[in-house]
Amino acid sequence: MHDAIVTFSTFRHYPENDLMKSAALFFFLFLCTFNIAAQKRTVDDIANQREIPKAVYRLTTGAVDALVINMTYGQHEVVSETDRKKLADAQVIAVDLVFTDFPKGQDLKALNKTRIEKIYSLRKDLVTNPDVQWKIIRQTSCNNEAEAQVLFHGIVIHYRPKQDEKTIAADLKKLGDLPSTGDSLKKLVSRTVPYGVKLADSTVLKILDRHKEWTNMVIVADLSGSMSPYATQLLVWFQLRMKDKAVKQVVFFNDGDMKDESAKVVGSIGGIYKVKTMSYEEILATAVKTISNGSGGDAPENNCEAILRGIEAAPEAKEIILIADNLANIKDISLMKDIKKPVRIILCGTELAPINADYLNLARATGGSVHTMRDDLTTLTKGNEGETVKIAGSTFKIVGGAFVRVVTM
Repeated sequence: MHDAIVTFSTFRHYPENDLMKSAALFFFLFLCTFNIAAQKRTVDDIANQREIPKAVYRLTTGAVDALVINMTYGQHEVVSETDRKKLADAQVIAVDLVFTDFPKGQDLKALNKTRIEKIYSLRKDLVTNPDVQWKIIRQTSCNNEAEAQVLFHGIVIHYRPKQDEKTIAADLKKLGDLPSTGDSLKKLVSRTVPYGVKLADSTVLKILDRHKEWTNMVIVADLSGSMSPYATQLLVWFQLRMKDKAVKQVVFFNDGDMKDESAKVVGSIGGIYKVKTMSYEEILATAVKTISNGSGGDAPENNCEAILRGIEAAPEAKEIILIADNLANIKDISLMKDIKKPVRIILCGTELAPINADYLNLARATGGSVHTMRDDLTTLTKGNEGETVKIAGSTFKIVGGAFVRVVTM
């Protein structure tokens, strides 16, 4: 695995002293976040997106749930009340609009626009929020109307359900079903993934496997919300690497336990659980406790507070390995200036949405790096004010010393 190629293109560079840069960082982050949030996508914007040709659309699920809304060939239908209830409080990540290329080459934007309007009536923000990724998929594997009719037509909404007691119980069951260290782990053996372990997702395992140079570290892991697939991988890794003694401290966090959002103060949000021993049983018990005491809450998490607690507990560690949720912003990013060690970020969920700029900025500010299933982004400290960079298919601009995603309609 080689480093991802990062290409910058210069606009302008303004020399500034360190004090001005520090002040500009927070001003521009606020200003650009406000400007991006203020952009409203329309039904026409989505209908006019570039179509993605596929022979046959096949739904794949993993880290998030999917709601399938069937729409009869050539028709559009009202979204059911059951579907409305499912999505009322869900965190929607992406939407696929799927139709068929028949009659061949025909412009079907009018029909697709009607379907998009149905989703708008379901939840306006699924259309207006540019962070919800839409794909317009034209199926091409049909030569006549009969073949077209048997293909799927409709909307697929990829989402995370609102966290509650039921979803927390399901997350805990996944950990409970994991075999303990020993021969039982061999039941998961496969030659297709690192360490021979079969899992629905292997982001964490693959990244840790290709970075064996990380040998003196604190591992900080987000166990809030829907991070259970990644917690499972981390526990498997601990089972198989216990004797390495590369980990000096483990820190799990859940964004303040069940504390009300109004009571969360940056720097003391809590929900942070530490374990020093490399006993697998104790690490598992701490993970279970972290998930059990969490409530999912809102999406932003207290990553920086957890990192700082980890550094305090193991000051001798050379690096911080943060296992983070790409779909959740960093609530306490103002604390990143206090982090004096490089943060290596294992970013989970990048296949579902563009890389979250918060994690690029955390890595940039600490001299760290961002790691995805495919790429190692190790040159994030480079680049000057006003330059743009392409990262994993998205465009970012450096404003006030920080990455800001450029949203295009």
